[in-house]
Amino acid sequence: GEDAADPAAPPAVRLPWIDVAALAQLTYWYDRRPRTAEEEGAGAASGAAAAGGEEERLVDAKYGRWTKKLSREKVIYGTVALRYRSRAHLGQQVFRRPAGVDVTRLGTLRRAAALCGHGPLIGLVEETMERLQPRNVARITWEEVSRHTAKDDTWLLIDGKVYDVTPFLGLHPGGGQLIVEAAGQDATSLFERTHGEGLRYSLRLLNQFFIGVCADPNKAAPADEAQPTPEFLATLRSITGALHTFDEAKATGEAQGILR
Repeated sequence: GEDAADPAAPPAVRLPWIDVAALAQLTYWYDRRPRTAEEEGAGAASGAAAAGGEEERLVDAKYGRWTKKLSREKVIYGTVALRYRSRAHLGQQVFRRPAGVDVTRLGTLRRAAALCGHGPLIGLVEETMERLQPRNVARITWEEVSRHTAKDDTWLLIDGKVYDVTPFLGLHPGGGQLIVEAAGQDATSLFERTHGEGLRYSLRLLNQFFIGVCADPNKAAPADEAQPTPEFLATLRSITGALHTFDEAKATGEAQGILR
């Protein structure tokens, strides 16, 4: 009859009760989360034979030249897995994204944790969301921000917000030196000029490194003489502002036309 399945059609699984987005975020978090000492030991033993096949880190490059072809998905995945190893900030406690947690997908990750009854993960996500509330974010003086300009301790000021991008230097497709050279200045306009067509995608990554807002950003000299364009500022504020409202479509850039 008309309801009979077409024998020529490819097999399909239809399970409307499965929350695919939540399942994906739970899987990603589990894979990228910090390992226990026992897990690290087991991983070291099993990976010893494959040590020669480790992927090399990207080398420094000038002028935004891509040093290695990486898919956007791979860069995003690797970025969220990064951990902070830079020096501690001695003033007001800054926000640090927990390793393995995608701060642009907190709502989905919380839903995933609730669906599977993972109490510790629910607590971690809710604590992260509370710390990202505008009333709770750190206010960092420009004097403090300007001290973090070394390769092992790199903070950027972009549109009044502060980002500790230290762990990203080795993953940045254009090379880490470009980022280091932008530290100690207002990098807003420079960020726009050097990212071109990948601008919105790069802003989606930038959210992962937010640590606070600058209390006196006008004290910073601009890294680029040109003023940022109104279009750029609108896109920038749409994506980075959504980090504090937990609007995933905007925080990930999907609302601005980014697929992932």
